Amino acid sequence: MDISQPKFLLIDGDGHVLGTCLDAEGVFVEPVEGDGPVTVEILGCLSSRRLRDYLDGSKRYRLRNPLRLEGLRMLDVAGQPLADFWVSEIIEWRPSRLGPERADIIAEWGYDSPQASTRHIWERWRTARPDQINQWAVYDPEGRREWLTIVGRSRFRQTGPVDRPAGRVYYLDGFHVTDVTSFYLAVGEAINGPGGYFGWNLDALNDCLCGGFGAMTPFTLVWSDSQVARRALSTLMEQVDHAPASFDTIQTIFAERDVRVVLG
Repeated sequence: MDISQPKFLLIDGDGHVLGTCLDAEGVFVEPVEGDGPVTVEILGCLSSRRLRDYLDGSKRYRLRNPLRLEGLRMLDVAGQPLADFWVSEIIEWRPSRLGPERADIIAEWGYDSPQASTRHIWERWRTARPDQINQWAVYDPEGRREWLTIVGRSRFRQTGPVDRPAGRVYYLDGFHVTDVTSFYLAVGEAINGPGGYFGWNLDALNDCLCGGFGAMTPFTLVWSDSQVARRALSTLMEQVDHAPASFDTIQTIFAERDVRVVLG
Protein backbone atom coordinates (compact mmCIF):
# COMPACT_ATOMS: atom_id res chain seq x y z
CA MET A 1 0.00 0.00 0.00
CA ASP A 2 1.31 3.46 -0.94
CA ILE A 3 1.12 5.47 2.28
CA SER A 4 1.53 8.69 0.33
CA GLN A 5 -1.73 8.11 -1.53
CA PRO A 6 -4.87 8.29 0.65
CA LYS A 7 -8.07 6.80 -0.75
CA PHE A 8 -10.48 8.55 1.61
CA LEU A 9 -10.96 11.73 3.63
CA LEU A 10 -12.97 11.82 6.86
CA ILE A 11 -15.14 14.95 6.75
CA ASP A 12 -16.99 16.79 9.53
CA GLY A 13 -20.34 18.54 9.30
CA ASP A 14 -18.73 21.82 8.27
CA GLY A 15 -16.84 20.23 5.40
CA HIS A 16 -13.47 20.26 7.19
CA VAL A 17 -11.07 17.34 6.81
CA LEU A 18 -10.67 15.42 10.07
CA GLY A 19 -8.25 12.88 8.64
CA THR A 20 -6.64 11.49 5.51
CA CYS A 21 -7.12 7.74 5.31
CA LEU A 22 -5.24 5.08 3.38
CA ASP A 23 -8.12 2.65 2.91
CA ALA A 24 -11.43 1.44 4.29
CA GLU A 25 -13.02 -1.98 4.69
CA GLY A 26 -16.77 -2.36 4.54
CA VAL A 27 -17.45 0.49 2.09
CA PHE A 28 -19.07 -2.01 -0.27
CA VAL A 29 -21.67 -4.02 1.57
CA GLU A 30 -23.48 -7.29 1.05
CA PRO A 31 -27.27 -7.22 1.29
CA VAL A 32 -28.33 -7.81 4.91
CA GLU A 33 -31.57 -8.86 6.53
CA GLY A 34 -33.15 -6.59 9.11
CA ASP A 35 -32.17 -3.12 10.31
CA GLY A 36 -29.00 -3.91 12.26
CA PRO A 37 -26.11 -1.41 12.29
CA VAL A 38 -23.54 -1.49 9.50
CA THR A 39 -19.99 -0.40 10.24
CA VAL A 40 -16.98 0.64 8.19
CA GLU A 41 -13.34 0.28 9.28
CA ILE A 42 -11.33 3.32 8.21
CA LEU A 43 -7.69 2.28 7.98
CA GLY A 44 -4.52 4.28 8.41
CA CYS A 45 -6.17 7.57 9.31
CA LEU A 46 -3.74 10.44 9.77
CA SER A 47 -5.77 12.60 12.14
CA SER A 48 -6.12 16.35 12.31
CA ARG A 49 -5.41 17.98 15.66
CA ARG A 50 -9.12 18.09 16.43
CA LEU A 51 -9.67 14.40 15.70
CA ARG A 52 -6.50 13.43 17.56
CA ASP A 53 -7.62 15.35 20.65
CA TYR A 54 -11.00 13.63 20.46
CA LEU A 55 -9.52 10.15 20.17
CA ASP A 56 -6.94 10.75 22.89
CA GLY A 57 -9.32 12.53 25.25
CA SER A 58 -11.33 11.12 28.13
CA LYS A 59 -14.96 10.12 27.80
CA ARG A 60 -15.86 13.34 29.57
CA TYR A 61 -13.81 15.34 27.05
CA ARG A 62 -15.55 13.64 24.12
CA LEU A 63 -18.97 14.36 25.61
CA ARG A 64 -18.05 18.02 25.94
CA ASN A 65 -16.43 18.17 22.50
CA PRO A 66 -18.50 15.95 20.21
CA LEU A 67 -17.52 15.34 16.62
CA ARG A 68 -20.27 15.95 14.10
CA LEU A 69 -19.32 13.64 11.28
CA GLU A 70 -20.58 14.19 7.76
CA GLY A 71 -19.04 11.54 5.60
CA LEU A 72 -16.21 9.55 4.12
CA ARG A 73 -15.01 11.09 0.86
CA MET A 74 -13.67 8.68 -1.74
CA LEU A 75 -10.74 9.97 -3.79
CA ASP A 76 -9.61 8.85 -7.22
CA VAL A 77 -6.02 7.85 -7.96
CA ALA A 78 -5.20 11.46 -8.81
CA GLY A 79 -6.34 12.52 -5.33
CA GLN A 80 -9.47 14.26 -6.61
CA PRO A 81 -12.82 13.82 -4.78
CA LEU A 82 -15.10 11.23 -6.36
CA ALA A 83 -18.07 10.83 -4.01
CA ASP A 84 -19.15 11.22 -0.38
CA PHE A 85 -20.67 8.50 1.80
CA TRP A 86 -22.56 9.14 5.01
CA VAL A 87 -20.86 8.25 8.30
CA SER A 88 -22.71 8.68 11.58
CA GLU A 89 -20.61 8.01 14.67
CA ILE A 90 -17.18 6.77 15.68
CA ILE A 91 -17.63 3.57 17.66
CA GLU A 92 -14.04 2.57 18.46
CA TRP A 93 -10.46 3.09 17.37
CA ARG A 94 -6.96 1.70 17.82
CA PRO A 95 -3.38 2.43 16.72
CA SER A 96 -2.90 1.47 13.10
CA ARG A 97 -0.36 -1.05 11.86
CA LEU A 98 0.06 1.23 8.84
CA GLY A 99 2.02 3.84 10.76
CA PRO A 100 2.77 5.00 14.31
CA GLU A 101 0.92 8.29 13.88
CA ARG A 102 -2.13 6.71 12.28
CA ALA A 103 -5.32 5.21 13.70
CA ASP A 104 -7.82 2.63 12.51
CA ILE A 105 -11.35 3.87 13.17
CA ILE A 106 -14.59 1.93 13.20
CA ALA A 107 -17.64 4.06 12.49
CA GLU A 108 -21.32 3.54 11.90
CA TRP A 109 -21.84 3.29 8.16
CA GLY A 110 -24.59 4.97 6.20
CA TYR A 111 -27.71 3.96 4.34
CA ASP A 112 -26.15 4.93 1.02
CA SER A 113 -23.45 2.26 0.94
CA PRO A 114 -22.84 0.78 -2.51
CA GLN A 115 -23.41 -2.94 -2.97
CA ALA A 116 -20.43 -5.28 -3.06
CA SER A 117 -21.49 -6.48 -6.51
CA THR A 118 -20.86 -2.99 -7.93
CA ARG A 119 -17.38 -2.48 -6.51
CA HIS A 120 -15.70 -3.06 -9.89
CA ILE A 121 -17.59 -0.10 -11.36
CA TRP A 122 -16.53 2.24 -8.57
CA GLU A 123 -12.93 1.03 -8.90
CA ARG A 124 -13.06 1.73 -12.62
CA TRP A 125 -14.10 5.32 -11.92
CA ARG A 126 -11.43 5.63 -9.21
CA THR A 127 -8.73 4.42 -11.57
CA ALA A 128 -9.74 6.50 -14.57
CA ARG A 129 -12.66 8.85 -15.05
CA PRO A 130 -14.65 8.25 -18.25
CA ASP A 131 -12.90 9.79 -21.24
CA GLN A 132 -15.21 8.48 -23.98
CA ILE A 133 -18.97 8.31 -24.25
CA ASN A 134 -20.83 5.02 -23.90
CA GLN A 135 -18.29 3.33 -21.63
CA TRP A 136 -21.29 2.31 -19.53
CA ALA A 137 -22.81 0.39 -22.45
CA VAL A 138 -20.89 -2.81 -21.68
CA TYR A 139 -22.73 -3.26 -18.37
CA ASP A 140 -26.00 -5.03 -17.62
CA PRO A 141 -28.96 -3.02 -16.25
CA GLU A 142 -27.66 -3.24 -12.65
CA GLY A 143 -24.25 -2.00 -13.73
CA ARG A 144 -25.76 0.87 -15.70
CA ARG A 145 -27.83 1.92 -12.71
CA GLU A 146 -24.72 1.99 -10.53
CA TRP A 147 -22.86 3.98 -13.20
CA LEU A 148 -25.71 6.52 -13.11
CA THR A 149 -25.50 6.55 -9.30
CA ILE A 150 -21.82 7.48 -9.53
CA VAL A 151 -22.58 10.12 -12.14
CA GLY A 152 -25.23 11.63 -9.87
CA ARG A 153 -23.11 11.52 -6.73
CA SER A 154 -19.80 12.58 -8.20
CA ARG A 155 -18.25 15.69 -6.71
CA PHE A 156 -18.03 17.18 -10.21
CA ARG A 157 -21.80 17.02 -10.50
CA GLN A 158 -22.31 18.53 -7.04
CA THR A 159 -20.13 21.53 -7.78
CA GLY A 160 -22.04 22.05 -11.02
CA PRO A 161 -20.63 22.64 -14.51
CA VAL A 162 -20.76 26.14 -15.96
CA ASP A 163 -23.69 26.64 -18.32
CA ARG A 164 -22.73 27.03 -21.95
CA PRO A 165 -24.56 29.79 -23.86
CA ALA A 166 -27.96 29.24 -25.39
CA GLY A 167 -28.23 28.30 -29.03
CA ARG A 168 -25.74 25.42 -28.93
CA VAL A 169 -26.20 22.08 -30.68
CA TYR A 170 -25.71 18.86 -28.68
CA TYR A 171 -25.53 15.32 -30.04
CA LEU A 172 -27.11 12.35 -28.26
CA ASP A 173 -25.88 8.94 -29.37
CA GLY A 174 -28.99 6.80 -29.02
CA PHE A 175 -27.59 3.49 -30.23
CA HIS A 176 -27.30 2.05 -26.69
CA VAL A 177 -30.43 3.65 -25.21
CA THR A 178 -32.18 0.35 -24.55
CA ASP A 179 -33.52 1.16 -21.07
CA VAL A 180 -34.43 4.17 -18.98
CA THR A 181 -31.07 4.34 -17.20
CA SER A 182 -29.15 4.48 -20.45
CA PHE A 183 -31.30 7.39 -21.64
CA TYR A 184 -30.16 9.48 -18.67
CA LEU A 185 -26.56 8.37 -19.18
CA ALA A 186 -26.71 9.27 -22.86
CA VAL A 187 -28.32 12.67 -22.39
CA GLY A 188 -25.85 13.49 -19.60
CA GLU A 189 -22.96 12.74 -21.94
CA ALA A 190 -24.58 14.63 -24.79
CA ILE A 191 -24.66 17.78 -22.68
CA ASN A 192 -21.64 17.41 -20.39
CA GLY A 193 -19.33 14.88 -22.06
CA PRO A 194 -18.15 11.45 -20.84
CA GLY A 195 -19.50 10.69 -17.38
CA GLY A 196 -21.67 13.81 -17.50
CA TYR A 197 -24.89 14.36 -15.55
CA PHE A 198 -28.15 15.80 -16.83
CA GLY A 199 -30.82 14.21 -14.65
CA TRP A 200 -31.69 10.75 -13.32
CA ASN A 201 -35.49 10.87 -13.56
CA LEU A 202 -38.06 13.06 -15.30
CA ASP A 203 -38.21 15.64 -12.51
CA ALA A 204 -34.42 15.92 -12.43
CA LEU A 205 -34.29 16.24 -16.22
CA ASN A 206 -36.79 19.06 -16.01
CA ASP A 207 -34.71 20.77 -13.32
CA CYS A 208 -31.56 20.49 -15.41
CA LEU A 209 -33.31 22.20 -18.30
CA CYS A 210 -33.88 25.22 -16.06
CA GLY A 211 -30.15 25.95 -16.00
CA GLY A 212 -27.20 25.33 -13.72
CA PHE A 213 -26.31 21.93 -15.14
CA GLY A 214 -24.18 22.72 -18.18
CA ALA A 215 -26.54 24.10 -20.82
CA MET A 216 -28.81 27.09 -21.25
CA THR A 217 -31.96 26.80 -23.30
CA PRO A 218 -32.93 27.24 -26.04
CA PHE A 219 -30.68 24.65 -27.63
CA THR A 220 -30.89 21.88 -30.22
CA LEU A 221 -30.51 18.19 -29.39
CA VAL A 222 -29.69 15.94 -32.33
CA TRP A 223 -30.72 12.43 -31.28
CA SER A 224 -29.29 9.69 -33.50
CA ASP A 225 -30.78 6.16 -33.55
CA SER A 226 -33.81 7.52 -31.74
CA GLN A 227 -35.92 4.56 -32.85
CA VAL A 228 -34.01 2.37 -30.36
CA ALA A 229 -35.24 4.48 -27.45
CA ARG A 230 -38.70 4.88 -28.91
CA ARG A 231 -39.17 1.11 -28.79
CA ALA A 232 -37.57 0.61 -25.37
CA LEU A 233 -38.79 3.57 -23.35
CA SER A 234 -42.48 3.24 -24.13
CA THR A 235 -42.72 0.37 -21.63
CA LEU A 236 -39.63 0.67 -19.46
CA MET A 237 -40.17 4.22 -18.25
CA GLU A 238 -43.59 3.35 -16.84
CA GLN A 239 -42.02 0.58 -14.77
CA VAL A 240 -39.15 2.69 -13.40
CA ASP A 241 -40.73 6.11 -12.84
CA HIS A 242 -44.11 4.77 -11.65
CA ALA A 243 -45.82 7.28 -13.91
CA PRO A 244 -47.28 7.21 -17.43
CA ALA A 245 -44.03 8.33 -19.00
CA SER A 246 -42.92 7.46 -22.50
CA PHE A 247 -40.64 8.50 -25.32
CA ASP A 248 -43.27 11.13 -26.16
CA THR A 249 -43.21 12.43 -22.58
CA ILE A 250 -39.53 13.20 -22.94
CA GLN A 251 -40.21 15.10 -26.14
CA THR A 252 -42.89 17.10 -24.35
CA ILE A 253 -40.53 18.06 -21.55
CA PHE A 254 -37.88 19.15 -24.04
CA ALA A 255 -40.43 21.19 -26.01
CA GLU A 256 -41.76 22.90 -22.87
CA ARG A 257 -38.22 23.98 -21.99
CA ASP A 258 -37.53 25.30 -25.48
CA VAL A 259 -35.31 22.47 -26.67
CA ARG A 260 -35.55 21.56 -30.35
CA VAL A 261 -35.08 17.81 -30.76
CA VAL A 262 -33.96 16.49 -34.13
CA LEU A 263 -34.66 12.77 -34.30
CA GLY A 264 -32.40 10.64 -36.44
